[in-house]
Amino acid sequence: MKNILVISDTHVPSYQRDLPAKVYELAKDLDGVIAVGDFVDLDTVLAIEAISKVFHGVHGNMDYIDVKEYLPERKVIRIEGVNIGLIHGWGAPFDIRERIYKRFLDVEDLDVIIYGHTHEPFDGVERNIRFLNPGAATPGGTYAILTLDGGKVTFQIHRL
Repeated sequence: MKNILVISDTHVPSYQRDLPAKVYELAKDLDGVIAVGDFVDLDTVLAIEAISKVFHGVHGNMDYIDVKEYLPERKVIRIEGVNIGLIHGWGAPFDIRERIYKRFLDVEDLDVIIYGHTHEPFDGVERNIRFLNPGAATPGGTYAILTLDGGKVTFQIHRL
C-alpha cells in the first residue's frame, strides 16, 4: 500500500511566497509526491523533490522555462498495479478532461489521469478512466492523498 501526496497549482512565488507548511510535512511523511504543474519556479520543484521519498512531476502552463526544461509535459507511471497518467492541463475549464484524454490516446491500459489547472478538486470517471484533480495547494485551497493498494484507488481531498 502507498499513500501519496497529490498537489497542483502551488504558484510560488507569483501567488504565495512558499508552500504551506502542511504540504512540506506531508511530502516528508508519505510514501511519495505527485505534483501536476504550475509550481512557477524551479526552486519549489527542487524543494519538494528533495524531501520526498519518491517524486513524480510534470510542468504546467504557468511554469517558468527552467521548470518546463526540468519536468515533462506529461508522464505515465505505474504504482501498486495502477497505470497513472500525469498532466497539468490548459485552456478553459470547459471540456478540459476531453482535451487531456486525447493527450493519452497512445497509452494502453490507462487507469487514472491526474491533472490540475482548474484549481477545483475533481474525482470522476469518464471514458472508463478515473480523472483526479487535487485542486490548488494554496492558502484556503486543497490537496489530496492518493492511496493505492493492490489496484484499489482511493482519493481523499483535504482543505489547507
